[in-house]
Amino acid sequence: MTPAGKTAAGRRAIIPAVSASQNRPLVGIGVVFVRDGRVFLARRQGSHGAGAWASAGGHLEYGETPEECARREAYEELGLTVGNLRLLCVSNIIAYGRHYLDLEFLGDIGTQEPIPSPTDHSFGEHGWFPLDDPPAPLFQPMRLAIASLRSGQRYFTDADGDSSGDAPAVN
Repeated sequence: MTPAGKTAAGRRAIIPAVSASQNRPLVGIGVVFVRDGRVFLARRQGSHGAGAWASAGGHLEYGETPEECARREAYEELGLTVGNLRLLCVSNIIAYGRHYLDLEFLGDIGTQEPIPSPTDHSFGEHGWFPLDDPPAPLFQPMRLAIASLRSGQRYFTDADGDSSGDAPAVN
């Protein structure tokens, strides 16, 4: 293979997807639900950030748009069909021993009630919490999403995963 990414025959080489073990950032997608000044949160279990409060989210799959990913994760994890989506914030997050470029969306679910999937096992206890007084600890992407909702800030460089980055402190 040549340095220009082409084979000796001049064809473009197919480069395999890069995994976290190869020290490349992953793309995380989340979707936040707010109703009447309250935010839906569920306690994560069985993955990085276990015990922290979050909402639906996961990895962007090959060939999927961020919006498709947000809708898929909301359906798989909480049984929700999401209507309109609005980009809430973009964050560079290094936390939990991982590095993510994270996109959080605000999702419209109308009057649907989120219920963690009994087969997905991503979440435990759950509920609607006051936006100005969420439970602690918050999953880092959720902390930044709530900060975005409060401040209007759309980009966070919270590379070290604590409150010392650009994000206003929440919890």
